[in-house]
Amino acid sequence: MKLSFFSFILFALLPLQSLHAAPTKIDGISAIVDSTPILESDIQSRFEIVKERVPGGIMTDNIHRQIQNQMIDEALQANYARKVGMRVSSSDVDNAILGVAKNMNQDLQGLKNVLASKGINYARYREQIEQEILINNVKREIIKKRIVISEQEINDYLSSDTSITKEKDQVHLRHLLIRANDPEQAKSKIEAIAQNIQTEDDFVQQAIENSDGQYAIEGGDLGWRPLNQLPPLFVRALESESGQLIGPLQSNAGFHLLWVIEKRSPDVTLQQQTKTRHILVRANEIRNMAQTKELAEEIYTKLQNGADFAELAKEYSEDQGSTLQGGDLGWVTPGTMVPQFEEMMDKTDIGAISKPFRTQFGWHILQVEGRREADISDKVKRSNAEQALIAQKQDVVLGNWLDELRADAFIDIKN
Repeated sequence: MKLSFFSFILFALLPLQSLHAAPTKIDGISAIVDSTPILESDIQSRFEIVKERVPGGIMTDNIHRQIQNQMIDEALQANYARKVGMRVSSSDVDNAILGVAKNMNQDLQGLKNVLASKGINYARYREQIEQEILINNVKREIIKKRIVISEQEINDYLSSDTSITKEKDQVHLRHLLIRANDPEQAKSKIEAIAQNIQTEDDFVQQAIENSDGQYAIEGGDLGWRPLNQLPPLFVRALESESGQLIGPLQSNAGFHLLWVIEKRSPDVTLQQQTKTRHILVRANEIRNMAQTKELAEEIYTKLQNGADFAELAKEYSEDQGSTLQGGDLGWVTPGTMVPQFEEMMDKTDIGAISKPFRTQFGWHILQVEGRREADISDKVKRSNAEQALIAQKQDVVLGNWLDELRADAFIDIKN
């Protein structure tokens, strides 16, 4: 699972609608997950996100159950992460919140004012952001531990039609899952659901009310997915069946329905690469972050006065992988650097030197020496194949992990 900073912005925006001021009366507890309570007000607040998609805007028992299940799953994942010692740093939360503010064309105080105008407690909003980051981090670790792609799998993938014909094709899907605890009952249920679906709005309603998938409350919306990152079962069905409603399809997880919103085939055959050098300086025991920033600014001044970038990189840079090469990173492909570095690299002109900027590794100065569009190297092709194979498996792996968490947890549903 690859997470970008912008994914944090997407989920961070949700609490703008879903977190409200504390109720004036004593709140009811809907469920307890281990020692974590889920409040009825939290469920009602979450309902406000999907209310406009629900016919009549009414909280039915099914929708209440779906939201309750979603919040139980979130609590299970966050509790597990904390049990295994995972934490989210204050700086990570700060960066995510500042990203939200930037996306809204606000500074931090402006964002706080927006939250206050909507009756949202900032401390609670911050807790929500922290939990979302924590959940995404622990999912990434579970995927890393439980999905191991062999060299033979990569070879087989690269020699198949999938890697050639499906790499660029993308599809925007909705997904509805009925878990097969009782296969016959699940099959009958999903067939009955399929009979009630004539339009996308029908699919959204049925997914919100009935789906056991992790995106149920979003109407089963999976977003845009490259075909080569979908489970082979889905790809085969999309090829063989016409129309927007696909299924029912049976897998080890249960029975599935898909709704095809749109397909596209981006006309991209080459990959943009950037020839880059950089200088990295880090804070340490004798130089704090402020002093490190001052050093980076001193180096930048020397570069502006005509000093040789490669020579200063050899003298100052603390990136062991590139220092002896004068900071040379070679031809950098998209997705290989952290987002802040890639963003600065993309907006720096050829021949120009960036101002000092900070990432999680320290303070950087970079120089762009050239850009090109090139065929993807074999190394990159293999990396892309590995990521595609991981993406095909990750939904099942995360689903199985959640089942294990549910089985081991104390879950007390009050209503």
